[in-house]
Amino acid sequence: MTKSTPPSSSLDNPLWQFSLDFYRHGEVEQFLLDCQDRKGADVCLLLWASYATALDRQLSEESWRVADRGLAPRRRMIASVRRFRRWLGRLRPRTRAVYEYFKRYEQKLEQRQLAALWKLQGETWPEDRPALELAGQQYGLLQKIRPAGRA
Repeated sequence: MTKSTPPSSSLDNPLWQFSLDFYRHGEVEQFLLDCQDRKGADVCLLLWASYATALDRQLSEESWRVADRGLAPRRRMIASVRRFRRWLGRLRPRTRAVYEYFKRYEQKLEQRQLAALWKLQGETWPEDRPALELAGQQYGLLQKIRPAGRA
């Protein structure tokens, strides 16, 4: 018996497409990687918060906690793959093919993380906090102060 894989539609969802597009904008990639490396931030959660913000949707602390806890086991797996990939990167060019394989594998794991968040996105939660504010609070990121009277 072979293991079944989730249908591609659950992996190729609007959050995944948003993430691919958003990640390619200007300095977004470097900012997210800095948050990951310096603050221990989960890039998938930051992308989810950015997606919610783009949709003008707020989240609750409860939804953030559920997402954060739910992703923790996969987050550890992704971190292990990332550490190994980066180690391989230091050995290039001899390890180029293996490095690229692990890079694709890491991206596939992140796509599964985003699919889980996409599923959570469809749940009904109290929406009482700006998503990026929650992300900033979680990871100690500075927030822009909005002038009074501006949304």
